[in-house]
Amino acid sequence: MTDNIIYLHGKPTEIAQTTRVGFREQGLCEQLLSANKLSSRRFVLDAATEGTRRQKSLMRSLKDRQAEIILDTNCAELSVPGRFSGSMKSAPWAAEGRLLEAADFTPGTNRSVIEPIARHVVKSEVAAVLSPAHFLGESNRNWRVIDLKSCEALRKALDQYGGNHIPIDYPIIASYAQFRDPTFRKALREDLRNMPIDRVWLRISGFGGSATGVGISRFIEASADFHELGIPLIADYVGGIASLAVAAMGGVSGFASGLEGKQRFDTSTWLKPSESGGGGGSKRIFIAGLDRFVSTSEMREFFDGTRTSRQLFGCSDPSCCGDIDKMLRNPEAHHAVQTSHLVKSLSDMPESLRAEQFLEKHLLERVKIAGRANKIRNMDGDIRKKIESSSKRLELAYEALSGLHYRVGAIAPPAEAKFRRGSRQNDLFQEGSS
Repeated sequence: MTDNIIYLHGKPTEIAQTTRVGFREQGLCEQLLSANKLSSRRFVLDAATEGTRRQKSLMRSLKDRQAEIILDTNCAELSVPGRFSGSMKSAPWAAEGRLLEAADFTPGTNRSVIEPIARHVVKSEVAAVLSPAHFLGESNRNWRVIDLKSCEALRKALDQYGGNHIPIDYPIIASYAQFRDPTFRKALREDLRNMPIDRVWLRISGFGGSATGVGISRFIEASADFHELGIPLIADYVGGIASLAVAAMGGVSGFASGLEGKQRFDTSTWLKPSESGGGGGSKRIFIAGLDRFVSTSEMREFFDGTRTSRQLFGCSDPSCCGDIDKMLRNPEAHHAVQTSHLVKSLSDMPESLRAEQFLEKHLLERVKIAGRANKIRNMDGDIRKKIESSSKRLELAYEALSGLHYRVGAIAPPAEAKFRRGSRQNDLFQEGSS
C-alpha cells in the first residue's frame, strides 16, 4: 500500500545546509559528530588541509557516515597575496614560493593545476568538487574567462581519469557591488548556461551573517536572476538569520557556513600581503535571539546578573544543552543543534508558506526576544550596547524582508540541492595518467 502514497502538493524541498570545515575546526567537527550534535549531511573540506592527520581522520568519519563531501580546491586563495601563505600553501597544487598565475590554469602544460586536481578528486572519492575559481573584483576581470575554461578542462580531465560520476560546482566569487549589478549578473548567467556544472555557489564579499535587512533583500532579488539556469544555488559563507532568510524566502537552495567562523565573506585583505599574528581570542557563543556571537564570559556574567536573561537566551532544550552551564561549556554544539532544528522546521514547510513561516515565526520571534532583552535594567554597558544594536538590526530586518514579501510575494526557489553521496572508485584511478 505504501507504493500508492501520493503527496497532494508534493513533498517540500529540503534546504541544503552545508558545513564548511576550517583548519581549526577539524577536531571540533569530529567531536560533534561523535556526540550526535551535528546533523548536517553536507561538508566542504579544504584541499589545503586534507593532508593533516585531523583532516584524514575527519574524512574517514564522514565517509563512514556516507556524508556528502565537497572539495574546495582553494585556487582563489592560492592566487592572492593575502591568502596563499600559511595553511593554504599545503594544497597539493600550490606553487612553491609564489601565487598561482593565469598560466597555471592552462591544461596540458607542465604548470597546469587542472590535471593534478582531477587526479586528486578521483582518488579522494569525494561527492563533488568546487571548480577552480577566483575573486572577480574590478581589477581581476581576466579571471572570469580563465575560470570558465578551467571548469570545462576539469570536466574533461575528470572524465579521463575515471571521475565522470563526480559533479562540478561553480563558485561565483564577487563583490557585493558586482552582484548587485544587473549587467554583471546577466552576463555571468549566460556564461554559465551551457557549462558542465551541477550547481552554483554564491560567495559574495561583503555579505553574510551580519548583513542588514536591506542587504538580505537585495541578495535574494539578485539571486533570482540565476534561477532560470535550472540548477541549485548555494549561498556560501553565510550564517545567522541571513542564511535562513535567503533560503526560506526563495533566493537559494541552501547555504554553507562554519561551526565557529565562515559566517561572512570578506576579501578586503586578499590583495594585500598577509601579516603574521591574529587568531585566538576568547570563546564565543552564537545567541540566536540576538543573531550575533557573544563571548561566553560575557554571557556568563549576563546570565548570573538577571533571571530574565536566562529565560530569554538560556537553552532548556534537552535535545541540545538542557541547561546554561552546558550551553556555555559547549557553545559550538549549541549552535549546531539549534541551526539544524531551524533548518528542519523550515524544510518541512511547503515552499509557498515558507517565507511567511520564516518571517512570522522565526524572525519576528527574535525581534520580540531582543526587544524584551533591551528592557533589562541590570546589565553591563557593553552587553547593553550589543543588545540595543541587535534589537534595532533585527527590527529593521523584519521590516525590510516583510516589505519584500509583500511586494513580490512567494518567490519560487531554484532547483533543490539534492543530497549527493560519493562512491569508492579507487580501481578507476590511474596514477600514471597525465
